[in-house]
Amino acid sequence: MLCPECKRSCPGGTFCPVCQNQVPEQEKFRGQGGHYLRVLAGFALFVLAVVVLATGGFRGFRATLSSLYSTGGLWLLLPIFLLPLLVGLYYWYILRKEEVVVTDEYIARRSHWGDEQVLWRDVTGFYRRPILFRQTRLGAVAWLSRFFRKSQVFLRLPKVSYEIVALHPDGGAYTMRLEPGTIEDMPWLLRLVSERIGPPQDA
Repeated sequence: MLCPECKRSCPGGTFCPVCQNQVPEQEKFRGQGGHYLRVLAGFALFVLAVVVLATGGFRGFRATLSSLYSTGGLWLLLPIFLLPLLVGLYYWYILRKEEVVVTDEYIARRSHWGDEQVLWRDVTGFYRRPILFRQTRLGAVAWLSRFFRKSQVFLRLPKVSYEIVALHPDGGAYTMRLEPGTIEDMPWLLRLVSERIGPPQDA
């Protein structure tokens, strides 16, 4: 494991010899479903406000909404508002169980697509592979993971998929894939993985 403060490699559950902080025995990383829901809901509200103001904002937002409601025009605006919101709810639903756990012995993943676990001692390779957002399991919506992260409005996330290859109990090879836009705090997760099995190689 790594000390969260000074980034020094230490066994989980021990105290860092540099900063004396306790190193966690495991670290958990959540999925980004809530992030997609927030971004798409914000986008829906923004588009609705722009359309309402553009169709009669000189009368005031409330008066324009009242006029649109009385004339039936508000029902035409509802799909513009609801569609991004429904997409956000869909990705929140499929990512609500997403979680990656890292310890000194293994990396485990619980997700909508099934549970996975790889022991570090079984790992035979760690690879970095270029990938387009639309080629990920989430599809093109993964691009939205670049927006509104922590204190930044836009992050330059690399379009890269990381693959941990390990021996399967039946003797074959098994691959755990970490895709962009799926897991929160991917840089820290990759540092923890690299601490155990070394930096990724270009595939």
